[in-house]
Formats: sequence, C-alpha cells, structure tokens
Amino acid sequence: MMRSIEQAVRLAGFTLLEYLRSGRVLLEVAAAVACYVVLLRPTGTPMSAGYLFTVLGLFSPALAIVTTSYMISLGDRPQGYIVLAHNVSRGAYLIGLFFAAVTVVLAMYGTLCILVALINRATDLDLTGWLLATLPLVLNVGLVAALTILLSPLVLGTGWRLFVLALVAIALSSNVIGGPVINQLTEINPLLVDVLRAIQTILSGPLVPVFYGYQLSISRAFAQMAAWSNLLAQCSLLLAFLGLARYAFNQRDLLFSAS
Repeated sequence: MMRSIEQAVRLAGFTLLEYLRSGRVLLEVAAAVACYVVLLRPTGTPMSAGYLFTVLGLFSPALAIVTTSYMISLGDRPQGYIVLAHNVSRGAYLIGLFFAAVTVVLAMYGTLCILVALINRATDLDLTGWLLATLPLVLNVGLVAALTILLSPLVLGTGWRLFVLALVAIALSSNVIGGPVINQLTEINPLLVDVLRAIQTILSGPLVPVFYGYQLSISRAFAQMAAWSNLLAQCSLLLAFLGLARYAFNQRDLLFSAS
C-alpha cells in the first residue's frame, strides 16, 4: 500500500512537471485571476464569508473538471507504457494523475484566498472559520476530480460512460422533471411517476454529501454532528469513486491514445 502511494506521489510530481513545461498553467492562472477580478475584487461593500465560499465552492470544482481532464490527456499517451513497464501499478498511475490535478486546483484556491485576505478580506471570517469551510470544499474538489477520472476514456469505455452519465442525469432530473411534466405523466401512468421518483431518490443519494458539503462550506455550521457525518460521507464517496476508477482501469485492456 505504501509503495503504491509513493509511486503515485512520484508520478504526480512528474505529471506536474510536464504540466508546467506545457504552459497550461497559464490557463488556470488566468481563470483564477478572472474569478477574482469579476467576483471577488473590492467593490466598496464589505464581503461576507458566505459570499466568498459561495463563489469558491462553485469555481474550484468547475476548475477541477477542466484541470483533471487535461491531466488525463497527459496520462493518456504512449509514454504511459514506459512508466507502467517499470513495475508501476495501474492504480498508482491513476492516483498520480488525481494527485496532480487536485494539487493544481488547490494551488489556485489558495492563491484566491491569499488575494482576498490581503486585498478584500471577508469581515466575518477568521482562520478557524476558513479551515472549517475549506474541509468540505476540498473534499468536493476531490470528488469532482475522481468522478472526472472515472468517466474518462482512459478508464471506462464509451458504453459504460454513457450509462453512468445517464444515471447522473436521472439523479439530477428531479429538479427538471416537475410541475406540469409530472402532472401529465401522472395522468398517463401514475405507476411510471412512482417508479421514476423511487429511482431518482435512490440515485440522488450519493449526490447528497456533495450538495450538503457545499452548503456546509458556506455556513461553516460544524456544531451539529450531521456536519462531521457529512465529511465522513464525502470521504467515503471519494474512496468509492477512486476505487471504482482503479478497478475499471485494471480490468480493461491497456490502450493509450496514439496522439
């Protein structure tokens, strides 16, 4: 286990070096600067901690999708055969890409927090509050990065990717399919509506820790046991995503992109 983690850390360092050499870091820096200028710059009105983490709680996971996708493209190259030929496990290879992507996103997150602290400090935020708000936010970044890796062509085939995306779409459809649509479906077939609601409830379960973690980052309400339970649920879901990605990557034929 420790050997795999050590291999993953080394591969993450190598991937980050390739990432810096490619100049791609300028895109993440530009995105962070744009986020600060548009949403977090001083406007004459004191900024609240709730607003700060509302912005960062959306920006960081979105950046995680973009950055992780690029890290996957760095790993999905013929050079990967050479790396795996030197007694490096597939799991360590995949986790190394995950570590690299999360490191970049957290660096951008930290940069934005420093800029805000120096130039436009939130009036109701201290170091303890920042640490508490950061915990669920970082876990959400990890969850989004892990899910992006799981849904990548490197891990799953086209059929399985479409299947998983369909499950996610059904889980999120409760906010879309409602009102007049549900009334029409009820008139046509009430049983169909009951089945749809049951499926939505089951599939939306894994998404609850993500959304509650976002709210928790904004409110920083850790006085209740439910907050700490949600952190545990986020950690469990993260391990599940990484475990599924590792298992799927180990099971499929190793075929990197030729480009």
